[in-house]
Amino acid sequence: MERVCEELDEAKAEIEKLKVEYRNKAESSENFKKAYNEQLTKLKELSSKFNQQTQELNEKSEEASTAKQKYEELKCCLNEKESIIKHLKAANDKLRVDCDEKFWKWEEENRKQVLALDEANEKNMDQEQKIHFFKEEIEGLKRLLSVSKKKCLEAEKNAKASEELRQRDDMLVKSEEQYRRVEDQLKWKKEQFNHLEEAHEKLRNQFWTSKKEWEQEISTLLDKICALQSKLDSQTRISEGLQRQLQMCNQALAQEERQRKYLEIQLSESKTCFENVFSECQDAKSKIEHLSIQRDKEIAALRNSLSTKETIYKEADFRARKLEQENQDLLISLKELQEERIHGAGASSSLAKLRNKLKSLEHMHRDCSENLRAKEAQWSSQQEKLTSDLNDYMLKIESKDADIKELGLELEGCHSSIMQLKSQNEELKLRATKLEKDNQELQTSLEELQEQQIHESGVSSLEGLQNKVESLEHMYRDCSSNLRAKEAEWSSQLEKLTGDLSDYRSKVESKDAVIKELSMELEGCYSSLVQLKLQSEEASLMVLVLKLGLSEAQLKLASEKDEMALQNKEREENVSHLMNKLEMKSAALVKAQADIEEEREKVAALLRRVELLELIEQQQVLMQKELERHKEMLEESSKYQLHLKGQALQMESNLKARLEEACDDLDRANSELVKAQADSEKEREKVASLLRRVESLDLVEQQQLLMQKELERLKEMLEESSKYQLHLKEQSLQMESNLKARLREACDALDRANSELSEKICEGSETEFELQIWKSIADHLKAELQENLEMRKSIEASLLAQIEVEETLKQERDALIIALEEKDRMIDDFQRQIRSLDQEMKAREIGTASFARTEAVMAFESEKEIFLQTTKEKDRILEKLQEEIERLEHESLRRELEGSLLARIVTERTFELEKSNLIQLMEEKEERVEDLQKLVRSLEQNFNSSMISFSSQLVQKQAEINLVHEAWEKIATAEILAQLEIEEKKVMIMELEDDIHSIQQKLEFQEKSLSHSKQQALEIEAELEAKQLEVKKLTTEMETNWSNSEGLVNELESKNKNLVEELAKLSSERENLLGFIGDMCDGIDKFSCEDMQLTRSLERIMHTFDTYSPGNELKRRDDDTPFNPNKENFSTHLSPTLKKFEAIPDERSPFREVNN
Repeated sequence: MERVCEELDEAKAEIEKLKVEYRNKAESSENFKKAYNEQLTKLKELSSKFNQQTQELNEKSEEASTAKQKYEELKCCLNEKESIIKHLKAANDKLRVDCDEKFWKWEEENRKQVLALDEANEKNMDQEQKIHFFKEEIEGLKRLLSVSKKKCLEAEKNAKASEELRQRDDMLVKSEEQYRRVEDQLKWKKEQFNHLEEAHEKLRNQFWTSKKEWEQEISTLLDKICALQSKLDSQTRISEGLQRQLQMCNQALAQEERQRKYLEIQLSESKTCFENVFSECQDAKSKIEHLSIQRDKEIAALRNSLSTKETIYKEADFRARKLEQENQDLLISLKELQEERIHGAGASSSLAKLRNKLKSLEHMHRDCSENLRAKEAQWSSQQEKLTSDLNDYMLKIESKDADIKELGLELEGCHSSIMQLKSQNEELKLRATKLEKDNQELQTSLEELQEQQIHESGVSSLEGLQNKVESLEHMYRDCSSNLRAKEAEWSSQLEKLTGDLSDYRSKVESKDAVIKELSMELEGCYSSLVQLKLQSEEASLMVLVLKLGLSEAQLKLASEKDEMALQNKEREENVSHLMNKLEMKSAALVKAQADIEEEREKVAALLRRVELLELIEQQQVLMQKELERHKEMLEESSKYQLHLKGQALQMESNLKARLEEACDDLDRANSELVKAQADSEKEREKVASLLRRVESLDLVEQQQLLMQKELERLKEMLEESSKYQLHLKEQSLQMESNLKARLREACDALDRANSELSEKICEGSETEFELQIWKSIADHLKAELQENLEMRKSIEASLLAQIEVEETLKQERDALIIALEEKDRMIDDFQRQIRSLDQEMKAREIGTASFARTEAVMAFESEKEIFLQTTKEKDRILEKLQEEIERLEHESLRRELEGSLLARIVTERTFELEKSNLIQLMEEKEERVEDLQKLVRSLEQNFNSSMISFSSQLVQKQAEINLVHEAWEKIATAEILAQLEIEEKKVMIMELEDDIHSIQQKLEFQEKSLSHSKQQALEIEAELEAKQLEVKKLTTEMETNWSNSEGLVNELESKNKNLVEELAKLSSERENLLGFIGDMCDGIDKFSCEDMQLTRSLERIMHTFDTYSPGNELKRRDDDTPFNPNKENFSTHLSPTLKKFEAIPDERSPFREVNN
């Protein structure tokens, strides 16, 4: 009995331990339920990610469509570039034609110069012949003088004191004076001849130098022509290379199309893979649902087991009753044994029976424990095998994870090399991460399933142990059946696990296949990378050529992006307000364009003035023609003078012949006087005849005097003509000075106009920059709108997640409530059982008063207290759970409200800040527009004031010209005129060179500004290309607002086209003005050459007059009128090539008479 009591106590202690373990297992089961709920949430997240991936695939398809559009745009650009190349070829042909025309013009000019040189040589030959003729005449005169001297000496010896001799003496004196004059003329002519020889040598040297220079210029021109031809050849080669490159580009585009198709195929394959993965996820979901169904079935089985346990408990009660009866029998038997001891017989048989029963019970208990240990060892071995298999699969999955990471790194390298493959690489990374997560989730699900199975097996084993402990006697009967049932359950569970493991193996193998496919795709990406690198190297060469086409495409893209920006701005009300302000700015731009048109009108007015200047130049040309006519008149007068000179020379020769005859007669008379002095009468008659001859000589001298008077009158006429010519020259100089002043003023006006144009261009660039700023602001607003939308989406997603969490919490709460209700039912059942047990215990207390009853009652009371404590703890846990659920709901609502409020506050603040910034920018732009208008008005006022001052200056200059015209008549010396002309021409040349240099600087500045604007356009193009992807993503959203914004877009396009046309017109007008200025400079050079020729012809005429005039008037004029350099402000402008032909100012001119 004592052993039985001890075994009962041990059984009760084991029962208490098992109850504690049961509580722990219950807590672990609750934890597993929480983990299961978390897995459900993860599955929901996976479904959301799957939806996101589907969206990304749609976006990729849209990007493929955008790539097609880009390809079509590139084709358009290539066609435009081919048209540009054709235009370049046409321009090259035009340049060739122009070069040929210029070459022919230069050859004609060279021919004309050669002809002019031939004419000059002929004139020099004529002058040499005249000089030779004059030399012969001088020699004849010398002979006559020698003969006359001899005769005069003889006449002086013969004639002593007669009147005839006196007359002869007078004649001799006159002849001596004539001789002196002739000697002076001979000396002057010798000096003139020497000067002419020197001038001839100088002209020859200048001719040879000019010829060498012309040859050098011709050689340089030929070199330039060769260089131009080489450039044309190089350009043709470049054009051919460009054509080849275009062919290469077409081939590259075809390859890109092939690659695009290959990528589309890959996308389709990835879609199929994704669908497979999705189907696998759905299979996993179905399996999980199946497991949940099994769990529900197991719960039902547990409930059935509880019912069986109740029956077993009743049976245990029945057995306990039987044991009580047996105890009573044993007590009776003990009493009998005691009586038998008393009686001393029958004790050994009853003791042997009891001992045999106890030994059999102990043996059965040992067998059951051994069987349990063997089963536990089998279960542990199977569990170890499963864990080893799981570890192997984990290692395999880790190796696959390492491979996936390496593939991810390779994909990142591919992403850095090619921007186009970013999306694919990101997809692969997402797939890899999803695979890792799936593997991890599968691992966790396997572990959880194993733990659940172990837990369920532990619970069932604990329940079996409790049954075994409660029914030690019944254990030897039911142990075999329970073990067989458990073996069947474990075998079924192991089969399920093996099936699951096979499924997971198949999944892992499928994922290995997917990874292999991804590796193949990566190899294809590497090959495509190599091809793209080669294509990028080829395209880098093409980029330099395609910049012009890209600039046009950039303009188109900019216009399209502007349209997209306008559409984005029209989406929201705030953006519509900004659009209104932009329309105001466009009105300001229209005003600026109107101002530009006014400036163009001003430029047109200036061009009209330039046309008036051209008319004035035409008048000047007419004046030059008149001057040429006067020159012809003067040449005719010079010819007539030469004719008169020839007649005078003839008269002089006749007189000289008569003088010779007279000398011969005198010689004869002297001989006759010597031979016959007696014959005085004859001599007187001869003297009378001589007197007659002398009278005839006097008449001849009187005729000669008359001829001299006529010559003087002709000289006066020539002087008057020279004065008139000087007057005409002064008028031409005045006209040239006026024209030059007007040209200067026109150049200044053109410079001002160019400066104003440059300012307007700068203003236009500023406006463009401001528009770019507005565009960047609009893009920024777009980005912020996108961020706001993303925030809204994220908030909506968080709200949806919170709603899902709330739903899950509600579901869990409902499940917990159901579980609590079930537990309450169980507690009610237990309480009923306890009540029934109390009643039975009371009955037993009434029936029995033994020590065992009291212990059983105490055990039942302890079990009752334990059940009550467990119920109280579960009630507390439920209350805590409800409180936590309510707190979580309140916190989630509070967080949602706070997040929404914070998002609204942040968006409102950002919107207000942006609104204030935009308002400030608009105000600043309006102020700038007002400042520009003020500047335009001030420029107009300055221009009007400059015109008024210009007219007043013209009046003043005309008055000064009149004064200078009056002062010009006093200027006499040609040397000072030449010096002043040279100096003034140098100054004017320097000024013209400075003007040309300034114009070149301005042109260079404009070119630099254009290059800078091109660079800015390229930068903007890069930024626009970077933002193009973002803009194309918004195209789907913008199609709804397309109808509203077409009007504005068309207006802006028309405005942009007008601006481009106006810029082209301005550039063409600038080129025309530059060409006109060059033509003016050429005309000025021609005028200066003609003026130089006129001055030379006038100098020749003056020197011809100086040859026949004593030149005292010039000296008197030089002595009476001192030189005033301030009055000589008018001179002709020589070209740089004519500087070499000017005389040195310190030398004496060859046409001045020295011995006066």
